[in-house]
Amino acid sequence: MKKGVSFFAIVSSAALISSLTASSPTVAQTAPQPPRNLQLTPIDTTAAEEATIVFQHVHPANTDAGAAFTQNKISTPGKRANSTSSPNSSTVPFIGTNGLDQNRFPADLSYFGGAVVPFAQSHPIFLLPHGSCPVATCWGNPESFLNDFGFSDLARIIDQYVGAHASNRYTLGDDFSFSYTPPATPLTDGTMRAIVHAAVLASGERGYEHIFHVFLPPGQDECFSSAATVCYSPDKPSSFVFCAYHNSVTFSDVGHVLYTVEPFQNVPGCQVRPGTPNGQLIDSTNSNLSHELIETITDPDGDAWFNFTTNSLAGQEIADECQFLSIIQVSPTSFAVFNDPTVFTVGKHLYATQPEYNNLDHACGVSQ
Repeated sequence: MKKGVSFFAIVSSAALISSLTASSPTVAQTAPQPPRNLQLTPIDTTAAEEATIVFQHVHPANTDAGAAFTQNKISTPGKRANSTSSPNSSTVPFIGTNGLDQNRFPADLSYFGGAVVPFAQSHPIFLLPHGSCPVATCWGNPESFLNDFGFSDLARIIDQYVGAHASNRYTLGDDFSFSYTPPATPLTDGTMRAIVHAAVLASGERGYEHIFHVFLPPGQDECFSSAATVCYSPDKPSSFVFCAYHNSVTFSDVGHVLYTVEPFQNVPGCQVRPGTPNGQLIDSTNSNLSHELIETITDPDGDAWFNFTTNSLAGQEIADECQFLSIIQVSPTSFAVFNDPTVFTVGKHLYATQPEYNNLDHACGVSQ
């Protein structure tokens, strides 16, 4: 969204981290190998508190609080990460109007020279309250979607933005679980950073070639800080601002890391419409995951691809521009707003997932 002045006071308190006690998880997974269990240490807590937030970009909820959260507060300013693992941006082509084409398309994304992600592994991190939350029950099949994504026509839309064209550049890497006792207050982004830091230390994976996705279980609220005013909080509408977000941070010990936070999406304000092929749980999870994954790839640090105009799309990223809504009557006297995805094949399976903006077509689409 629009690049504005950072106002997020992201605080990770040692008291909160210590309340997230590890236990022996009971995990039901579809992956061949069980996820690796994470445990937080003071090293992770300190690293989270001292990390530099390079960029933070919010996917607003379809709520009054989300609508009121003005665009200049939806992301922190982008700046170069200065990481030695940063791709060479000179390989990325300029796509847009030029001297030979006098037509202008107000929704087209512009490129500002920052790092992009031409290939990467995705690493799911599943938070398990009291050690248990079966993936199929709590989130559906995000690992299957991430596997399918690399072989899909949807992923080929990204080629034009990252300057790469090989198939299956985006793959599923190691996954993790974190067993914890849910605290009385919402989790914070500081907690998310500590958990991601633990996964980085456990795996050795970092830089632009790896994206961590933190999945929150049903009923778990999360806020940017302990102030609890900008949150995922379906139980508290006044602060229910976002459905998900992607972050770019630099830790002093392990360097640059990309991650997304994926709260439980099958709630009013974030879920897809009823009647999708896999049901609202699976398709709501995967549509929002796709949104954050592709935005992380095309604008990881806030200085790569986004809309640069004076119209209502100013500052929006590739997925923001293609978020369609549907209003459905849910009772004789009430209506509800849902995300309205496109039903199409991603890799080997049928999903209901939002399209992405395609500069080559000057439109939202599901393939290049």
